[in-house]
Order: sequence, then structure tokens, then C-alpha cells
Amino acid sequence: MLRFKNAAEQAAWTLAEALSQKGMACMKQAEEAAEMFRQGKMQMRRQFKARGLSEVDADIRWSGMTAAKKALADNTWYMSQATMYNEAAAAQYTKALYLKNSDD
Repeated sequence: MLRFKNAAEQAAWTLAEALSQKGMACMKQAEEAAEMFRQGKMQMRRQFKARGLSEVDADIRWSGMTAAKKALADNTWYMSQATMYNEAAAAQYTKALYLKNSDD
């Protein structure tokens, strides 16, 4: 069990944990968006192969579709959010560690 020297240290640690959880949730959503992109790309390739067309043609077609653009945009957005939350969590963990090691 964690022991805190003061309320400020505990508050910083609690905030860091909450921010870290939000960051992980955003990472999960980014992974889901990347998987949606990959699945759509593979589906397009199967459809094009069935018609005797190349994978390159399928990839070009897929990259221009709204669903592909949305999946990439979602991935980018959630990755940036995850980065923001994880950096904020790191700052709060550092603050908690500083408060723990200070000679108050």
C-alpha cells in the first residue's frame, strides 16, 4: 500500500493515476481505429482480387474512401490525446515524487 507524506503528494499521485487511465483509454481507441483501417483495406483487397484487379489499385481506392480517412483521422486524434494525457500524468508523478522526497 502506498504511503503519502502529505495531502499534496496524495493529490498529485491520484491525479497522475487518473490521467494515466485516460491516456490508456485513448490508446485503446487509437488501436481500434487502426484496426478498422486495416480491416477495411484487407476487405477492399479481397474485393479487388475477386474482380482480377491488383492490390495497388485496391489500396489507392481504399485510401480515398471516407471510411479510411475517418479511421486515420481517429487514430491520429486519439494518439495525440493519449500523448497529452501521458505527458500530464508523468508531470504529476514527478510532482508526487518531488513532494515525497522534499524535507517539508
